[in-house]
Amino acid sequence: MNIRTLAQAILISALSAASMSCNGNGKAAAADDASKPLTAADILRARLDSIAAAGKVAFGHHDDPVYGHTWCGDENRSDVLESSGDYPAVMDWDLGGLELNDTVNLDKVSFNRIRREVVAQNARGGFNTFSWHTRNPVNLGTSWEAGDTTIVSKIMNDPEITQRYRDNVKALAAFFNSLVDESGNKIPVVFRPWHEHSGDWFWWGSRQCTPEQYKFLWHEMRKVMDAEGVDNVLWAYSPDRVRSVEQYMERYPGDEYVDILGSDVYHFNGQEGLEQYNTDAARSLGIAADKAQKRNKILAFTETGSEGIPMESWWTDVLLPILGRYPVSYIVVWRNAHDNPRHYYVPFKGHPAEASFVEFRNNESTLFAKDMKQF
Repeated sequence: MNIRTLAQAILISALSAASMSCNGNGKAAAADDASKPLTAADILRARLDSIAAAGKVAFGHHDDPVYGHTWCGDENRSDVLESSGDYPAVMDWDLGGLELNDTVNLDKVSFNRIRREVVAQNARGGFNTFSWHTRNPVNLGTSWEAGDTTIVSKIMNDPEITQRYRDNVKALAAFFNSLVDESGNKIPVVFRPWHEHSGDWFWWGSRQCTPEQYKFLWHEMRKVMDAEGVDNVLWAYSPDRVRSVEQYMERYPGDEYVDILGSDVYHFNGQEGLEQYNTDAARSLGIAADKAQKRNKILAFTETGSEGIPMESWWTDVLLPILGRYPVSYIVVWRNAHDNPRHYYVPFKGHPAEASFVEFRNNESTLFAKDMKQF
């Protein structure tokens, strides 16, 4: 059985399982759901399922083709490409600022450039993922407005602010609906809203709102997205590192709202912090993997990395062993900032960790852009 046939078989199995559970409205799904035309999101789900089933993991990098360690805005460049010989399989982006009709996001990347790069990545066989570091609709404070514990409550209970929140989501829906290839077909993407909510640094964090208030953000967003006809998005749930199953699931919005279970776990303090990273990654990914298997969800390592890569063999001696223990479909490491020489997460050309990264790229389990055509 080839990979595409395997993907189709997995998708049919998933849809058949869904027909016996529930649909996006929480009602029993019709028995003929499996016969409905496949959406762009369905096709991406089949690809991710087939990647995991084949024992592979797609590698991703945030803002990869728009700036790097020593450059910004160039065309046809990528630190990953220049150090490994290939683009990442996954391009990760952020939509912060789109809700305000800004022309650039919070990292000063043009939304038009992002749209163009999404099309290019889709054409080369890879896929794209998005987060949303949004300003809050109450006073337009940043995502890190963590001192205010009333924001989500106001979104939930103040009709004027609720409508403002819905309008913000409509702006995202219009953007997702605008992502089409040269033939006019919608391009599937992963969207990871309200991430790292188990921490307390965002206004939607664990100390800033109750579990029910947090779930409201998800539920109301899906109502708007569904009403706007968004059918090219897979939805990812991604707490920061967690200590228990209860913490991981406390704010879970429900199976009908989530396609991907992941976690964000970073490696701090180099060799000194290695044991803690291994412990936290094992605990968080282990919980996510167990829940993904039981709930028929995709597993992903939604954010990770080691800033500045102080360990030269990090890719082969630290990251690869972690990925080898869990059926992760894709992984994303954070950005290489052009304006902060210490803030980077993949080796640029000539970096001491370049050899380890090339070995990571050449490992039979990892997928970069050129490898994605088979899926």
